[in-house]
Amino acid sequence: MRTCLIVAMAILFLAKPGFGEDIKPEQIKKMYDDALAQLKAAQDRKAELSRENEVLNAKLAEMQKQLAQSQDQVVSLKRQIASHDDKTFTLRAYLAAWETFLRHHPVLQAQWDAYVGHSVLNWPADLPDLLNLDWQPDLTEMDSISAANEPQKASWKEERGAAPDPVGPTN
Repeated sequence: MRTCLIVAMAILFLAKPGFGEDIKPEQIKKMYDDALAQLKAAQDRKAELSRENEVLNAKLAEMQKQLAQSQDQVVSLKRQIASHDDKTFTLRAYLAAWETFLRHHPVLQAQWDAYVGHSVLNWPADLPDLLNLDWQPDLTEMDSISAANEPQKASWKEERGAAPDPVGPTN
């Protein structure tokens, strides 16, 4: 409020009338009200900018947290890569030594090739054609399937007649 009063007084002193002009109290009141409205608008804008600044600061803080998390993740991934590099180097060195050993021992090389060739993990050379779109059912095959679904004939007991009762006649 004190600032308002100082601004209003400055406007009044700066707006001195020219020689011979009289300033009416209504004009002074209007100038005071205009200055007060401008000051209020400036304060409102300042408050709005302050709120926007707080929102942006909150967003900035969140983005900094995300950046820190991302940097931590990058460091972790670099450690994993270094660890995996050590492991793969060891495995590659072991494989190279194994291949060198097999080259020096041809009998073991043949046995190894036979073992690896019959592995469960190997795919067969000729896969069955499961997705043959030109496949047509064989009608003779269909007749044999339908014959298998027919009811069976009488059992062997019914063909030979009933067997005698092993207990004997009952009185």
